[in-house]
Amino acid sequence: MTPLRYILLTTLFLLLTACAQESAAPKSTTQLRMGTLVTITTWGVPDNIEQQAVTAGFQEIERIEQLMSRHLPNSPLSQINGTVDSAPHPIPHEIWQVLNLGIEIDQLSQGAFDMGLLALTKLWGFSEEPPPTTPPAAQAINNWLKNRPSPPRIVLKEPDLLQLDPQTGLDLGAIAKGYAIDQAIATLRAQGVENAIVNAGGNLRIIGSKGGKPWRVGVQHPRDPSRVTAVSLLSGDIALVTSGDYERFFLFEGQRYHHILDPKTGYPAKAGLISVSIQCPEAITADALSTAIFVLGQQKGLELINKHFPNCAALLIDDKENHLQTEKYIGQWLTDR
Repeated sequence: MTPLRYILLTTLFLLLTACAQESAAPKSTTQLRMGTLVTITTWGVPDNIEQQAVTAGFQEIERIEQLMSRHLPNSPLSQINGTVDSAPHPIPHEIWQVLNLGIEIDQLSQGAFDMGLLALTKLWGFSEEPPPTTPPAAQAINNWLKNRPSPPRIVLKEPDLLQLDPQTGLDLGAIAKGYAIDQAIATLRAQGVENAIVNAGGNLRIIGSKGGKPWRVGVQHPRDPSRVTAVSLLSGDIALVTSGDYERFFLFEGQRYHHILDPKTGYPAKAGLISVSIQCPEAITADALSTAIFVLGQQKGLELINKHFPNCAALLIDDKENHLQTEKYIGQWLTDR
């Protein structure tokens, strides 16, 4: 949920051109939501149903943004961050659900995925206006590391209670967008749509097909935004989310500083990866895993996904632009581009 200015699409969304003789063609609508361009594309849906369904899909995304954005001062998440004591407090059930999954991935990744980095993300300012051009002072990061409360900082209790360390602020930017995509897909289905893509800034989930043919999506080359480095032909029900060091970054004294922060160092992650694409049944899981694996690096990242998330798959690109994809990843590497 970051301002549009800082969004570089991590996954290119490619629709196959329909032949003039075809009676049906994809229909796409794009709106600004969650600080990025969101496109909902359907196939084979009557116009009256399509318009109603797409409107409902965008309304659902907006609802999630109003609920989980840290940038909106009156959102329930901002109100949670304003808590001044560590007593258990009731929170909206959906935030509880998202936190529950995030805590699980945090624990399985040994802290590589952390939703309690609000103070650190503000320090770096990747989501602020104007965009940063220099890193924070080293002393400021050292102070954050020194004063950071010990875990557990985020504790969930049933039913729908959160115990949050008052010095810990929640930032759901690495998981809430995936949840919003999943909810939009559920809304489309409830409206009778069987074939669609919800694409939020390059993070997407598809259902069905395009006239019996798979949807064609591509992963952007991490060093050349004009190039596609891998293509996937997807159908059925699957999400594809990419995290990379080229989405929001600046160069300072010859070094790249990007927005994916390592909770253990307070600095942008340096684990040898520059792009991580994850395919999962749900976008929320793919969203969180793409960040966790980027921070962990190739070896530990593959251990995480292979051991704990057998229904997911990964395409990893390292800092030498070599790639590795797990066996279940659906996609073809374009070596000639």
